[in-house]
Amino acid sequence: MRGVVAMESWTGPVSLLVTALSLCSVAGDQADSHSLMYYYFQSINIPEMPAFFRIGMLDDLQIDYYDSTLREVEVKHQLIADGLSTNYRKEQKEITDQFYNFILTNLKQFALFVSFSYIQALWGCAQSGDTVNAILKANFQDFGVVSCDINTGKCTGTGFLAMFNDQLSQFRFTDVTALKSNCTWYLQRAVQLGREALERQVAPETQVLTRRPTATEGKSLSCIITPFYPCAINATWLKNGQVVSEGYNVTVLPNYNDTYWMELVIELQGNDPNIYTCHVEHSSLPKALMVKGGVGEPHGAGPMLGLMTVFAIIFGMM
Repeated sequence: MRGVVAMESWTGPVSLLVTALSLCSVAGDQADSHSLMYYYFQSINIPEMPAFFRIGMLDDLQIDYYDSTLREVEVKHQLIADGLSTNYRKEQKEITDQFYNFILTNLKQFALFVSFSYIQALWGCAQSGDTVNAILKANFQDFGVVSCDINTGKCTGTGFLAMFNDQLSQFRFTDVTALKSNCTWYLQRAVQLGREALERQVAPETQVLTRRPTATEGKSLSCIITPFYPCAINATWLKNGQVVSEGYNVTVLPNYNDTYWMELVIELQGNDPNIYTCHVEHSSLPKALMVKGGVGEPHGAGPMLGLMTVFAIIFGMM
């Protein structure tokens, strides 16, 4: 169960964003597995959100950010960016602008048939041992996923989008070998430059608090775990010493300092909070943390997500 994290949706526009922090359970969990991924989000008339933004991730480490209001690539780790290219920001802006225009151009034909509010996309490559796979996917809300095989240069759709496979099969990448080779070089170089940051260990602290009832939820317990790195973590509730496998909500968000924050919320449903224990295992800990319920003071319905949520737009389609 190590590294497997689910993420519950919040209300409003944020429900589109907080889906699944897949970074916590993919490449990077093993010493010889790494990934360099660029996550894209195109919104269609979603208020209080940029129309388009992109996040660059090396394993579970954010390396840059771009959105349609900023119109520039903001570098998070200058050493990595400079080592990849002296013109990294300029190059990434050009690539992102091209991707943005590609989505807008091809969006029009799909919009004639279906109505959706957002598109999520992922481009990058993952290496496990000597094997490198390049990845390109796009998720059209609830209508399906378009996946492109970088080795063949062909794209196919699933779900409702499967009906467009004839049109998708006509898409061709101009030079798939160069595309994959370029991503592979950037990935391997980025891992060399960022090895110290990737291999660091930050041990979490854990606190259990009681949450007051709300209009939609009864009295509950909140287990807050932060800060921790790497992102891969195994945290769960125990009830009378037995693992609770379902029935509670999990949220994972990044902190500002390249660590992570996690909250597990379980509704008491009239049970004694003292029968619950928050159980946390992490690679930085010599032994599991175990904190009993019923010891913290009551607090409100939960912390404000604030601007952290923008960075938490990681895609549940993967």
